[in-house]
Amino acid sequence: MPCAAGALVIALADQAAVRASFGPFDARFWLKAAVLAVALSVLFVAGERLLTAVPRTGRGSIAHRAASMRILAPVRVAAAWFEGLRAVPRLAVSAMLILLCWAPVIVMMFPGAIWYDTGDQIAQFLAVAGQGGAAAAVSAHHPVFDTIVFGSSAWLGEAAAGDWRVGIGAYLAVQVAVTCTELAGMCLYARHIGCGRAPAAGMLLFFAVFPAFPIFTMSVVKDTLHMMFLIPWLLMVVETVRTRLDALSSPRFLAGFLAVSTLCALTTMTGLYIVALTLFCLVPLHAPARRRLAALGCAMAVALVAGVVFPAAVRGPLRVRGEDANQLLVVPMQMTARYALDHPGDVTTRERAAIDRVNRVPFERMARRYNPYLADPVIQYSLRDPSAVPEYLEAWLAMGVRHPDSYLIAFAALESGWCSLERTPLDTTSRGIPLETLDRHAADATANTMWFQINDAVSPSFRPLAGKTPAKAGRAAAYRLWDAWRGTTVPNPAALTATWTFILPLFLLFHGFGCAGRRPRWVPFAIPLVWSLLALLPNAISLPLKPTATRYMMWAPVMVPLMLALLRADAVAPSRLWGIRGRRA
Repeated sequence: MPCAAGALVIALADQAAVRASFGPFDARFWLKAAVLAVALSVLFVAGERLLTAVPRTGRGSIAHRAASMRILAPVRVAAAWFEGLRAVPRLAVSAMLILLCWAPVIVMMFPGAIWYDTGDQIAQFLAVAGQGGAAAAVSAHHPVFDTIVFGSSAWLGEAAAGDWRVGIGAYLAVQVAVTCTELAGMCLYARHIGCGRAPAAGMLLFFAVFPAFPIFTMSVVKDTLHMMFLIPWLLMVVETVRTRLDALSSPRFLAGFLAVSTLCALTTMTGLYIVALTLFCLVPLHAPARRRLAALGCAMAVALVAGVVFPAAVRGPLRVRGEDANQLLVVPMQMTARYALDHPGDVTTRERAAIDRVNRVPFERMARRYNPYLADPVIQYSLRDPSAVPEYLEAWLAMGVRHPDSYLIAFAALESGWCSLERTPLDTTSRGIPLETLDRHAADATANTMWFQINDAVSPSFRPLAGKTPAKAGRAAAYRLWDAWRGTTVPNPAALTATWTFILPLFLLFHGFGCAGRRPRWVPFAIPLVWSLLALLPNAISLPLKPTATRYMMWAPVMVPLMLALLRADAVAPSRLWGIRGRRA
């Protein structure tokens, strides 16, 4: 059932990502869905057997075992030496291995890539810090905590060395070192809870050689800062779940969990919702009442500090400029634009007035500006009149009742990138894309692979600080490396967006269906994954027409391998996974 349903979703998503429509439902469509269903079934069955296989020794002839022992002897010696080390040296060796593999990309991208939004944040902070007049303010469009971190780093660089680049370079060095250490720690933790030596080593190898990680980590953007707090938060959530909330009995663990959860919530716009909802979902777990009260208190404290106390504390000193409900209307306004394309005459005067009052792009221009894969051309970055939102939502609902088909395909096209294996070859982001143009280029569809920003993207507000940036040969080499990794004709599965945001999460569902009527004990481990996947839906883009879509989902290649390690531990060493209490772990 999961494979058949998943194959149908992928086939529909491919249509939406290539043509911005569900059809045509011809023989090719159904053949593709059938082939995908079979392929997913084969891959998932093989994956489950591999995940649950118990290592057996002593197989084969005496000569074969002797030859194997001679070949593997150096590996066994190295493994024995490594596991004989204490925890801190093991962590240092693992982190250095990752850093060594990342070194070529680090050299290529030195001194790091500045994203468009990051430049805006730095410019805003420096203007306020330098008392640049009453007009200077920090925008709440970006996480204010991130603006403080980036801006403070640049300000310290200017104060200490006369160049903001020195401060950003120092910050980036810390980011790379911390992320390497945390990824290494995740692999050691997976080994500690019983996933096995080989799977933990495989996870470490993946983090070390997958070029997406160093390319992403060498970028100065809010999502890379968030990653530094996300990884320890995930491990602390796992430790809390596997000890049945007993880990919260430790004051030191509880204090650290509160701090990391708060920082994780402050570093992305969706972080507060993901963290708070995850913590609230821990409360109903089977555990003594005092532990559940501790979990509830932790959730409420994080929501209060990140959602109320911190914004109130920085609002005055940084002159924080609040944002309207623009981001909440991304998906509804994209549906309205598709309605304007499909049914331009079926709208009342009152409905048109409500749309024109709330949105800066009037209804009559929406059809021309409609891009099925990007909402920015139709909703811009602020609302014309935020007070008109209730009136607009009333009109939006009435129009959707009349023609739900337009709303469904608008939503499917906008979200298609999270589930599709193919995508349109067009990368238009500044204007609309006519459906006829999509049809003409449908035969040239490309693989829906991840795309990274490697060159600097300088915003107008940041240009006076950035100056004229010379071309860097290393950046071109980094682009070539990633293009070679993801391939042009046969893409690497790890480079496909849907591998992380749909196919592997579907495998977890497939594994859950095989639990013979009992609820898998590992289901609470998946709570952060579920909320993170749902948090992808309100975004204005999913296909990587620009690198923004990829940075939204870069948590997935970290979170999903951890989930697979937990499933492996639950299958082959459940007593080790569930039997160690938090304070002794």
